[in-house]
Amino acid sequence: MSSKIVQRFRPLMDRVLVQKVKGEAKTASGIFLPDSATKAPNWATVLAVGPGKLSKDGDTLLPMNAKVGDTVVVPEYGGIALKL
Repeated sequence: MSSKIVQRFRPLMDRVLVQKVKGEAKTASGIFLPDSATKAPNWATVLAVGPGKLSKDGDTLLPMNAKVGDTVVVPEYGGIALKL
């Protein structure tokens, strides 16, 4: 993904923009697998991170734990898919 496109999408508050990692299409022994046989992994790379979440009293901003470039686990059917 182009860095200019990612810069246009800045997450707000405690949101994170991620890109799912593609599943392996080749086995360890060198056999190529079709798309129907590969299972998509439930992990992604963080592209952008919001500033954080407000505390319960609303005075302080709690920073996010994830940073750009981190690998995170994502739910199988969670999130919103964007076509860029």
